[in-house]
Amino acid sequence: MNEDLESQQKRLSRHSVALSDDTTTGAQTPRPQYTRSIAWNQTDRTQLPPDGGLEAWTQVLTGHLVLFNSFGLIQTFGIFQPYYENHLNRPPFNVSWIGSIHIFLVYFIATFSGHALDAGWYKSSLAVGATLQLMGLFLAAQSKVYWMLFLFHGVFQGVAHGMIFCPAVTNTATYFHKRRTTAMALVACGGGIGGLVFAAIASCLLENFGIAWTLRVIGFVVLFNSILIISLARTRKKATSRQSRPVVEWRAFKDKSYTLYVLAMFFVFAGVWVPYFYIRSFVTEIIHANRQTSFILILLLNGAGLPGRILPALLSDRYLGALNAYILITLLTSLTLFLWPLVTSIPAMYPWAMAYGFCAGGVASLLQAGIASLNEGDEGLGVKIGMGFSVVSVASLMGSPVGGVLIERGMGWMGFGGEFLWLQVFTGGMLGVGCSILAGTRVSRTGWRVWK
Repeated sequence: MNEDLESQQKRLSRHSVALSDDTTTGAQTPRPQYTRSIAWNQTDRTQLPPDGGLEAWTQVLTGHLVLFNSFGLIQTFGIFQPYYENHLNRPPFNVSWIGSIHIFLVYFIATFSGHALDAGWYKSSLAVGATLQLMGLFLAAQSKVYWMLFLFHGVFQGVAHGMIFCPAVTNTATYFHKRRTTAMALVACGGGIGGLVFAAIASCLLENFGIAWTLRVIGFVVLFNSILIISLARTRKKATSRQSRPVVEWRAFKDKSYTLYVLAMFFVFAGVWVPYFYIRSFVTEIIHANRQTSFILILLLNGAGLPGRILPALLSDRYLGALNAYILITLLTSLTLFLWPLVTSIPAMYPWAMAYGFCAGGVASLLQAGIASLNEGDEGLGVKIGMGFSVVSVASLMGSPVGGVLIERGMGWMGFGGEFLWLQVFTGGMLGVGCSILAGTRVSRTGWRVWK
């Protein structure tokens, strides 16, 4: 009997040890397996972009205000270009460097500011950028000579906008998946609305009160927006290790579609900003419009950019996809530029300005969405967008000065386009080449199936 009891106790002891081993080694049993499955699914859901909600749409507003402050000012440089030419007694080539260095630095600095978002420095980047922009505007208001305007209106604004632009756009992209292109288009609308507001301020103040008060009033608007931006800014991304990701990820260029895409952007942005710089000079010198009409045309150019930023994005999200939509809008932009030499009267200039504003707005809004569509998830997206911006920065730097040289070379030409003909052909050709390379990007990514 005692032997039977001892044998039973040994069996129970062995069974207890087995249960203990299962617990310590994590052996799979029905209940723990079920619990782990639920936890994994919950983790998946928390990692997905919210695709809406108060915080997500607040970041859309934040990005919108960032582009209001940055590209809104860039898109009104066409007002300042002839003013600086006349008051500084400088040729178009020299003055255009102020605007060109501005755009160049926006895209070039984007490489580093995109990394700042990935590293967790989002709000710091916004604060430093806003401070530099305000300093530049109020110091430019006191400037009387070319080098000071180049420094404060060009360099300061470029560095400031480069620090805030890429992080804000990329941060918005992390909040959306299905409606990402639409959200980014709403952000891009800030550039068009800012262009309208700043152009209206300049049209009211520039001739009556001079450049100083024009820039000061613009500075106060920027100050108000900057307070809202820093107050509302949030990020859903966890900061990665500051040493874990390089500022430039050269491996990205091993992706053929990404490399072709940024090459296409080089050609596109060598031409797309040029009309914003020279449209006022064109309508006053070639079509002989008065100053008020030239201001109205700039307002139309910027105003048409609002539907141009939204409608192509909606088509992209619902029907075409980002690359297909970008190919289409780039093709339309190129065709519009090739039609520019045929515009010989003020009534014809109105629809052309609206058509170009619409198309160029689409080009501006879909740039980041195209890069995002080529990236798998959100990992490293800020760096890739920043790298793409740095590539096109060189094109943006050369575009307008080349346009100024082409205007000087065209002096004396009395045919279509007048002295602006070679500039018009140059811009249309750049957009055409860019469109062709975008088509190659599409084929390299998904083959010849149009709707894939």
